[in-house]
Amino acid sequence: MWKLWERITSNYSVNGMALQILFHSKTFLQTYKFLQKSQWWSKQKIEKYQLNEFKKLIKHSYKNVPYYNKLFREIGLKPEDIQSIQDLQKIPFLTKDIINKNIHKLKATNYKESKFEHTYTGGSTGKPLNFYTEKGVWLSKLTAYTNIQMKWAKCSHFNKSVFITGIETPYRYQLFHRTLVLSSFYMNEEYMPLFIKKIHKLRPKYILSYPSAITGLALFMKRNKIKAPPSIKVIICSAETLYDWQKNLLEKTFKCRVFNQYALRESVAIGSTCNCSDRIHIFPEYGITELIDKNGRPVTKEGEIGEIVGTGFHTYVFPFIRYKTGDLGIYTNKKCNCGRKYPLLKRIEGRTQEFIVSKSKQVIPLTGVYGLVAKSSSNVQECQLYQDTIGKIVIRILKTQKYSKQDSIKIKRNFMEKFRNEIDIDFQFVEKIPLTDRGKSKFLIQKLPIERYIS
Repeated sequence: MWKLWERITSNYSVNGMALQILFHSKTFLQTYKFLQKSQWWSKQKIEKYQLNEFKKLIKHSYKNVPYYNKLFREIGLKPEDIQSIQDLQKIPFLTKDIINKNIHKLKATNYKESKFEHTYTGGSTGKPLNFYTEKGVWLSKLTAYTNIQMKWAKCSHFNKSVFITGIETPYRYQLFHRTLVLSSFYMNEEYMPLFIKKIHKLRPKYILSYPSAITGLALFMKRNKIKAPPSIKVIICSAETLYDWQKNLLEKTFKCRVFNQYALRESVAIGSTCNCSDRIHIFPEYGITELIDKNGRPVTKEGEIGEIVGTGFHTYVFPFIRYKTGDLGIYTNKKCNCGRKYPLLKRIEGRTQEFIVSKSKQVIPLTGVYGLVAKSSSNVQECQLYQDTIGKIVIRILKTQKYSKQDSIKIKRNFMEKFRNEIDIDFQFVEKIPLTDRGKSKFLIQKLPIERYIS
């Protein structure tokens, strides 16, 4: 699974992001103005828009993308055969394995090489994924969508804020000291008093965080009877599953509404709760989002779980069509009182946040670690962490033929640096990493009673 804000902050400073958006300001403004209107469209107008965008994407992919040109010819599909959204089901699923094996064949030939920006995601499934986005453009469009999400929460990127993410240093300030960025890796007993002091001093309007990281902060505040700054009006959680007990804890601790966001780095789906309900509103302007069962059929029953499959309308440089995300969602046909006719998910079920226990018995969230193996070595097919001993984890690795001792050395060094020697590392090389009962890979097998350490 994808950690969007982590990937953004690891590649760009806020000033760097602003510069990229400035170069593509026209794209940003057009997208933002469009979304201000389209969010209030009727269901019929949304469906008409999606079909039109789908047809254009298929026509482009057939003409300019070698992988899809070959695939469509093999299955006997021509662009003119697409007459409804249901025709989407004629197209085979796109998987991470297919992408990794066909990365160059999925690049659109009508784009200059300078337009491609290589990126990757380790994902919470442990399977490294390499792909391309359109340099500058994806970030400008994404920012337009996040601006709309912020508006739903009655916030702005220009408000004073706290951003909790996986940075290397304990904290830093951005946007002329209006944004305090805190590291989820330092969210422990030693640093949390300092973090709380800085939050009180800044007086932010909102906090954007991984649920696991801000939950740790809320539990610390609860244990030490520390009150939250009254300036905080909104908590925005993203990149992990937000559980009901966490939402209740956060709303009680910070005395404000908690919003939940969903997004993927692969740019096939993005969504958010609004101020009227806790259901995830999926932006239909961003792409077509499907829920499928284990047999590949559409999920249509209230409360039924399915895998999220996305087709992105903003992925022309490297098309994602019927991409199996590995995330699980719960279907609902309920409507929201906000009046938007967007498709809804009752909640995201498959984004599981992970915790490990350090030598000093501190609970450390693994958010920010998902892509570390992929960053350390390109010779790992899959990986999984296992813990049954305090202060020690085993990294299970399904390696390629090119994997060497140097890969292990680099992976171990990066993990030790990340956890500041609070975790010992062992390796276990395997021929297969088993799936869960729901057919999903699990990044961490945790055998320790985590609840004992966070209560």
